[in-house]
Amino acid sequence: MKIEKFFSFVYHLFYRKIQNIYVLKIYLLLAIFTIISCQEEITEEIETSAKVQVNICKIQKGNLPDYIQLTGKTIYLNKSSLVAPISGYITKVNIQQGDKVQKGELLFEMQSPEAYIMKQKDSTASHYGIVKIYAPENGRLVSLNIVNSSVFVEKGSVMCILMASNDLKLQVNVPFEYNKYAKIGSKCKVVLPDNTNIEGQISKILPQIDETSQTIKALANINSKQFIPENMIVSVLLDKSEQKEVQTLPKKCLQTDALMQDFWVMKLINDSMAVQTMVTIGNQTHDTIEVLSPLFDSNALFISEGAYGLNDTVLIQQID
Repeated sequence: MKIEKFFSFVYHLFYRKIQNIYVLKIYLLLAIFTIISCQEEITEEIETSAKVQVNICKIQKGNLPDYIQLTGKTIYLNKSSLVAPISGYITKVNIQQGDKVQKGELLFEMQSPEAYIMKQKDSTASHYGIVKIYAPENGRLVSLNIVNSSVFVEKGSVMCILMASNDLKLQVNVPFEYNKYAKIGSKCKVVLPDNTNIEGQISKILPQIDETSQTIKALANINSKQFIPENMIVSVLLDKSEQKEVQTLPKKCLQTDALMQDFWVMKLINDSMAVQTMVTIGNQTHDTIEVLSPLFDSNALFISEGAYGLNDTVLIQQID
């Protein structure tokens, strides 16, 4: 560095014991310029290294929900039991348990006992006394009692149980103190065990309360293209917040002390400097917080990543 060259120069200067005063003055002037140049270089390096690289974000306006987390269970209200219309022999089984079937799809073929016996003696009688059983609606087979042909069944015997796929409901257990939020038409968010989110809507309130848990049973419609099995336990989120516009920030902008009593954010005051700003927070979700005070300008910018451990005032450099 230049400062090292300067000290080397001074050493050789006095070692040689220069006697010419004019030459000495020239050397001293050169030394002063060298020191000034070194100071400027060091200052520039310090200013450059003091800047912290950060990501920034803007304040947002909107509604922040305040969810009540409840428990729900999937149920299918419409289950059809297909029974044998006559006493006879099963001649064809076109389905297996768990199959998805369409309305009008052929499920079974039966033959009357007389025609079935005649068929054993005369093959031309195989088309007599045939009864076909079709699916009454779209759904899935949850139970199949007849799996093989050539089985005799009595009239009225249950052959299979069909669960209507368009009649999926969600049974929600609502504590009585929250019944004002579970009105017919109230929207809710359904979280499946694999963290899939589905929108739901309360459609019916059952006129009874569970004696043990003191919860009301509500039914909700859920809209999902994927198959959802019955009796699956899910989380149901009901919004109890007032529908008003608030200012919000990503939760990663928020900093706090060890006791989580004081909260602050790092607000930009220009393109290269941020200052610590104390805030009061309100509702919060998994990734968003409501900032109650102070009220910020709609164009205010904040450090979203890189703010941890920074001083009250810091030089920053935005990461592109």
